Amino acid sequence: MQEKVEFKKVRDFGQVINDTFSFIRQNLKPLIKTYFIFCGLFVLAGMLSMLMQQYKAVNLVNSIGNGSTRNLGFGAQFGVEYFLALLFSLASYASMSVAILSYITLYVQKGNQIPTNDEVWAYFKYYFFRVFSSSILLILMLTVAFLFCLIPGFYLFPFVAMMLPIMVIENGTLGYSFGRSFKIIKDNFWVTFGTLIVVWIIIYACMSFIVLPTTLLSMMGLFSQKTPHMSLTFSMITTILQSLCQVFTIIPIVTITLSYFSLVEQKESTGLMERIAHFGKTEKPIDTRPEEY
Repeated sequence: MQEKVEFKKVRDFGQVINDTFSFIRQNLKPLIKTYFIFCGLFVLAGMLSMLMQQYKAVNLVNSIGNGSTRNLGFGAQFGVEYFLALLFSLASYASMSVAILSYITLYVQKGNQIPTNDEVWAYFKYYFFRVFSSSILLILMLTVAFLFCLIPGFYLFPFVAMMLPIMVIENGTLGYSFGRSFKIIKDNFWVTFGTLIVVWIIIYACMSFIVLPTTLLSMMGLFSQKTPHMSLTFSMITTILQSLCQVFTIIPIVTITLSYFSLVEQKESTGLMERIAHFGKTEKPIDTRPEEY
């Protein structure tokens, strides 16, 4: 039987990526269950919003192909369903981040034991709105940074990604998490940046592989006729597949969490100190979950 992944240890680039997939393989069923329980509603709402937006976009393209210019206004392209899709997409990612980070935090606290749904829920309801509201500000900051020649955005990317694990694992505020991320990534920027980039490339490759057939069929229909015409069926199927593929983003969340523990262990040796403190003892570490009131 494969040994369970230990989070509190120093890892290099390859070990972080290897242990990411090892942890997911060992905890695949409970992770997927956690994902659908705590994120399913947001994913479904986002999917419906994107389907409505896609329906409008297809009709708009087809009306242009038929020579109609009645529906070319701002409202036709960016209606309420467009902004709902953005809102629910953000809520989906925030809920997924909180759910998976809560799962991992409890997993570590319980000595590599799978947490219950009630335990994850206690964390989830405590951190969701903090992470959701913080995510809005962080995305705006990254958007502005990417507008300035891309370089500032790429530079801030690993620091912003590291903030979410800090918020949940250390119960940090937005300001604390921002400063803490710079502190622990200092001197390890390129390793952290490269790890995240490689994992995201893998994720986008997996997603593209799944949605590519319907996307190609839709594009073939668009350019194979004399006038632009999109297939509503293929467009809807592509949108549904894209929504379902969000489950792959569990992978980079696990990766950045492993990177967090590795960097903290490298700088502060917290895991080593805990093992020394508990040497010869059989009891589990004290539960430090936030209290409920």
